[in-house]
Order: sequence, then structure tokens, then C-alpha cells
Amino acid sequence: MTHSNHYKPLAIDLPRMCIGLCIPLLLTVSGCSVEPAKPSPTKTTAETAKSEAEHFETKIENFCGACHGVPRPSSFPKDAWAEEVNQGFRLFLNSGRTDLDPPTPQGAVLEYYQDNAPETLVLERPQHSDTPMSVSFHRQDIPILIDDAAVSVATVRWLPESSGEVKVTKKEAGILLCDMARGHLMHIPMGSKMDGSTTDHVQLDAKLLETFHNIASVEPTDLDRDSKLDYLLADLGSYAPSDHSKGKVYWLHQNSDGEWVKQILLHRVGRVAFVKAADFDGDQKTDIVVSEFGWRKTGSVIFLRNQTTDPDKPKFAKETIDERSGAIQIHTCDLNNDGHLDFVTVLSQEHELVMGYLNDGKGHFKPQLIWAADFPSYGSNGVELVDLDDDGDLDILYTNGDAFDDNFLKPYFAIQWLENRGTYPYTHHPIATMPGVHRALPADFDGDGDLDIIACALLPTLIKNRTDFSLDSVVFLENVEGQYMRHSLEKETLNHGSLDVGDFDGDGDLDFATGEFWPLSKERSVSIWWNDLQAKQPHAQEASK
Repeated sequence: MTHSNHYKPLAIDLPRMCIGLCIPLLLTVSGCSVEPAKPSPTKTTAETAKSEAEHFETKIENFCGACHGVPRPSSFPKDAWAEEVNQGFRLFLNSGRTDLDPPTPQGAVLEYYQDNAPETLVLERPQHSDTPMSVSFHRQDIPILIDDAAVSVATVRWLPESSGEVKVTKKEAGILLCDMARGHLMHIPMGSKMDGSTTDHVQLDAKLLETFHNIASVEPTDLDRDSKLDYLLADLGSYAPSDHSKGKVYWLHQNSDGEWVKQILLHRVGRVAFVKAADFDGDQKTDIVVSEFGWRKTGSVIFLRNQTTDPDKPKFAKETIDERSGAIQIHTCDLNNDGHLDFVTVLSQEHELVMGYLNDGKGHFKPQLIWAADFPSYGSNGVELVDLDDDGDLDILYTNGDAFDDNFLKPYFAIQWLENRGTYPYTHHPIATMPGVHRALPADFDGDGDLDIIACALLPTLIKNRTDFSLDSVVFLENVEGQYMRHSLEKETLNHGSLDVGDFDGDGDLDFATGEFWPLSKERSVSIWWNDLQAKQPHAQEASK
């Protein structure tokens, strides 16, 4: 979670300011002849008013649409628009742009939005399935205290044992945690627990690996290709949103004595939210794509081209791929099936875009719009690549639930499917509304061969439009013959800043973990949600051994 604090400059929706002002043309009929009607002063006045209103509307659309999608009056209640309009004009004046013609007077802009905005933002109560789940979970809470204070978990990352390109030993396998408030990178060893046994009463403790500043995410890799596990860290440089140059990318690796050493690979940039390591230019060296989330004046998508000749002295050339702010997760794939590694990210902030970046094979990227929300308060905060409809290509599981910019719950906060039909943009399908949804992941939790979805929510402590029903903080969407049956696993603990899925205990079914961004007690920093599927199937459990 990166405290987006998007700004919402001015714009309008489709309704017109003067609907119904036109008066029909009157004809005077006498016998069989038709006399031309004399011009009506009332008609002329109405037409003039309508024309002026449409001109004003167009002016606002051109002004706001020059930078991002046009805001909708329905995005905020009437009494919130004064601040939104003030902020929009303020940000424009601070931007220094002189190529735009701002709509004036400001009071007329405010009047338009208030006239077309709802009194309140009303959320519908979600419908939960009456059919019992075919799988159940039990929760184990893990307290993590450093200097007697609970950590602020921005990322939980499952790291399974692996003998692949990035080698992970049983000792190194486990759950990685990023503490965004104080910069601690921690590891919960799980390798010794992965024997298929019951883990209900097994004590799980976190080990501190290293301390940075305000790390948002971690990327396991082998940057120097020495067959030892390394980590790349995305460091925001501040806990609160701000425009600064304190963001960094760190490389944490082991020296010949097995001690952890950290090096800075990128600095003097805005808030860095995510990093992804891969060989993008085919030179057998690991490059890095960086989400410089930034804030209002900072932010971009950066490519760090690996030009290292001495493994002890890493050297990267910084190249800007996209100058827009708000990039979060990065996922690699071959989007256009040309044999080159591309990547996908979501640009949040005022942009609200799902973007692909097509690689020419030499590490030069062409931006490709995959899907756009079309207005700047949509709250985009996550994407995951997955073949959700099992048709052989990668779709996108997408979430928009970020309420940290304005503290309003939006009726359109949801878990969504962007279907890949072979053309751009992808086809949008809503799956389930979920206020504050922060992460959603697909997995076959019930072992029936199709993909279910697990999702968690994170909301600010102050919400301006509280609902009259309890909000889901963890939901399980069970895929039953192509339909998602909604089951609430937890309500009102709306502080889950992260989520990951894996077979943590090695019993053959999938568990998941959630992290507490601001723990409500010292007793719970991370929760493991153990899947009871195999426990109910002793024969299957025995076979898995």
C-alpha cells in the first residue's frame, strides 16, 4: 500500500446544464397555407443559454481531459465537491502549465458538479452465498514486535523452496515481510514446517534480515548469478505521501562469509513501490524494472539496464520508460507472443490505467493501453496475470479499492476481470464489489480444478460515508461452474495491506497469508489462514506424503 493521495482536477460527466430549456418551434397554420413563425425571443434566449452551457462543458472537458480521464460528478457527494474543485484549481496553478485554458469562473464549475452530484454515496449490501463452502480455513495469528512495537506490514511474499533459476533452499523458504513504517525486512522460516503435518500449534517466529527506510516490496532474485539468493528492495523513502527524491532500490546479497550486504542500485528518485528483475535485453544479465510511484510531481516507470562487468561493482544505466506517476505491481509475460519479455503494471493516481509495455527484445519498450477506467477517482491498486477463463491466454485480475485519497467508500470499488480476447483494450467484467479491496489472488483452494479468488481489504481509519452493514475484510469467492459464490471469512478488520498464497505446510492444498498494515493489537501482525481441505481427506493427505 503506497498511500496514493490522488488528486482529482476538474471535469464533468454527460448530463447537460440546461436540459429541457429548448422550446419547440411553433408553426402558425391558416387554412392550407403555413406562415413562417416569427422568431421567438424566448427560444433565442434558451438556445443561447444551451449553447453557452455546452461550450462551458466542452471547455471543462478539454481542460481536465488534457491530463487524464474526465472526473464524474457521481464520484463524490455534493458537499465534497467544494474541496475537490478547490484542489483542482490549486494543483493546476502549482503545475506551472500555460498551455491550457481553465474554465472560469470557479464558482460556475462548482455549481455544475454540485447540481449533478448525489447527496450521498450509497453502497449496496453484498450478497453472500447461502451454500456452505466446500473448503474451510482456520487462522493462526503471528505477533511480530520490534522494540516492543508491532510492525506495519506492507508486503507478505511467499518464497517456496526452488532449484530453478533463483535457487531457494529449505532454510530460505518461507514468508517474507516488509515493514513500511520502519523499514524492516523479515523472514518467517517455513521450510522445516513443510512436512504435511498439522501446524495449528507450531510456533512461527519472524527473523529480522536487514533494516532499510520505508520498504514497500521485496523481489527475490539472483542478481549476480552466483547461485545464491539475493533480494531487491523497493524503498519509498517516506511513510507518508510526499514529493521528494528519497526513493531507492536496494540490493541485499550475501558475501563470501554468508553475511548480508546491502547496496544502493538507484537513488535520488521519488517513492519506489515495486521492482521486477529479469533479462529484458537478452544479454544474459539481470535487468530491473522499477515502479517509481512518486506522488504529485514525481513518479515514472524506470528501466535499469544491467551494464555490470565486475560482479562486485554492479552498474546499471537508468532509462525512463513512462513519465507518468502511480505505477504499482509489475508482472512479466509475453503480451504479443513475439518471444520477447514484456511487462504489465497499473498506473494509479489520476491516471487509472492498466498498461502493457511491449519489448522489442533489446530492452526498448512501447507502451500499450490494456484498459482504462476513464475517470481519476477509480482507486486502482492491483493487477494479477492469470488465465481466468482457461482459454489459453493471460487475462488480468484487477482491483480498485483505494480510499486513501479522499476517505470515501465508492460504490464501484470492486474485484474485476479484464478478459484477453486477443485485442486491446481487454474486455471488462465485474466479479464482486468490495469496499477497500486491496489485493485479490486466484488459486484453486478447493481442489476442484478451477480458480477461486481470495481478497482482502485495507481502509483508512477515517471513513466519511460509513455503511449500515459490516464490511468484508477477507472474502473467498468460490468458483462453482463459472459463477463466483461469495463467502465472508472476516469482517471489519479492514487493515490488511498485503496477501499471498501458497502451500505453506506442504500438505497438498493452498493456504494464504495476510499482513496487518496498522495492527490493531500486538498479538497480530501476520495471519496464516490454513486450508483444512486435506485435513478432511485423510487418504489424500496420506498419499501426499
